Amino acid sequence: MSKVKLCLVSFGIIIGIIGALHGSASLMKGSTLVESNTVEVMMEGWPNDEFYTVSNGSPVFTILTGIPFYALGILAISVSTTLIVVSTTAIKKNKLAVGLSLFALLNVGIFLFGAGTGTPLFIGLPMVTAGIVSIFRTGKKERSELSKRRILYSFWFFYGLHIFSWVMFFPGFFILSFYAEISTALFAFTFISMPIGVLGALISGFLYDKSIYAESHSLVEPHLAV
Repeated sequence: MSKVKLCLVSFGIIIGIIGALHGSASLMKGSTLVESNTVEVMMEGWPNDEFYTVSNGSPVFTILTGIPFYALGILAISVSTTLIVVSTTAIKKNKLAVGLSLFALLNVGIFLFGAGTGTPLFIGLPMVTAGIVSIFRTGKKERSELSKRRILYSFWFFYGLHIFSWVMFFPGFFILSFYAEISTALFAFTFISMPIGVLGALISGFLYDKSIYAESHSLVEPHLAV
C-alpha cells in the first residue's frame, strides 16, 4: 500500500470515529430541536465542566435545522460509519480513484450533517488534494537509498504525530478532565499537531511513493572494458 493511501485509510477511520462521537453526543440531547446551522452537540457541562470548556461543547455545522438532535445524531453516526467502511474497504482494496471519490463525498456529508467541522476541512480536504495529485502526478524521481530512508522516517514521524494528537484528545483529555485542569499549552500543542501531522505525512508520503532507487552506474563503458 502506498503511503498516501495509508493516510487515507488511517486518517479516514479517525474522521469517522470523531464523527460518530459527535453523533453520539447529539443523541444524548434527545428531542431538543436543532435551531441553527452551528450548534454544540454536547450537553452543557458534560461530562464535566473542564472537558466541556476545553472542547467548547463540540460545535458542528449542519444544513438541517428544525429536526430533533437524536435525528441529527443518527445521521452523523450513519455517514461516519460509512466513511470508516469505505476507508477500510474501497480505498484499501480498489484503485485510488474509486475510493477517493467516495471518500471526498462522505467528507462533505461529515461536514454538512453535524459529524464534524474541523476534521473534514483540515484533515479530509488535504487528503483528497494529496490523493488527486498522487493520481495525476505519475512521474518518479530518482533518489539515493539514504534520501529515501530519510523521507520514510519523516513520514512515520508525522504519521505517528497525528495519531498521537488524537489519542491525547480522546481519550486522553477526556480522562484527564476528571482529575486535573487541562493546561492551555497542552491543549494548543495537541491541536496544532493535528494539521501539522497530516500535512507532514501527506507530503513525505507522496515524495516516498514517487521515489525510485538511483543505482550507481559504472564509470567505465562496457565496450571499453579490458
